[in-house]
Amino acid sequence: MSVSGIETQSRRGARAAQDALCLAVSLVLTSGAARGFTPPEGCQLFATVQNRACGVSLLWRCDHAEGDFWEANFSDEGLESVVSYNRDYQWLDAAYTWDSSHEKYTPPAIDPISRSDLIGTGLDTYDFIMRRSTPDRRYDIRIIGADMLTGATRTIDGYELEEVQTRIEILDDEGFTEYASQGTQYYSRDLGLFFIGTEEVFGPEGSTFWDDAPRDIILPGEPGFGTTRPFYGCNPQDAAFPLSAPESASPTAQQETENDPL
Repeated sequence: MSVSGIETQSRRGARAAQDALCLAVSLVLTSGAARGFTPPEGCQLFATVQNRACGVSLLWRCDHAEGDFWEANFSDEGLESVVSYNRDYQWLDAAYTWDSSHEKYTPPAIDPISRSDLIGTGLDTYDFIMRRSTPDRRYDIRIIGADMLTGATRTIDGYELEEVQTRIEILDDEGFTEYASQGTQYYSRDLGLFFIGTEEVFGPEGSTFWDDAPRDIILPGEPGFGTTRPFYGCNPQDAAFPLSAPESASPTAQQETENDPL
């Protein structure tokens, strides 16, 4: 039998994950209009995160893809993106509504994202390829960067979150930078989740600063669970502004080290 005729378990899993992403986008677009969300059949919503800059994220898992999970991100105008990850937080698929684009992970990676490395050593580097499809073209993008635990913590909505210094660059198929940023994210060991924080995005006309840190981390049975309506910061002036020191961060959050690997 030829290799193309062998239906391996990994191929079935990858195909199911891609089908789930397409189905999720369709369902979110439909249910998002009603400001509620029902995950695809066989999937369970497990967290809702209200962010500072007029955004809310819904996260769910599916029975057919053990360890993988999905995240749908909404603004006050509706669905913006649906992203899937594996158990180590490697990006698998992403769909974006604002430009009708889709990105799919193309293994093997030079250096995949590894939450295990970050938690075990305090530093994780990554370098991998995703295949981007837009209405006009298809091409590979290279995503390179690093995450580093700073040792600082911040308490948000009763959860102690570890501060993660981040840096990322996305290159197109000709090696030109499409996107570059650095900033701070947060990680909860209790929940096993990363959360967006502050970010400086570099552009040809200078830098833009964003603060989209979580405000509410909502679990099943708590008020606001499952909503797609953002609660905070929907005044555009609240989203982009010069960074200030984050509230409740430990003093080490503002300290720079001479041997900073990022």
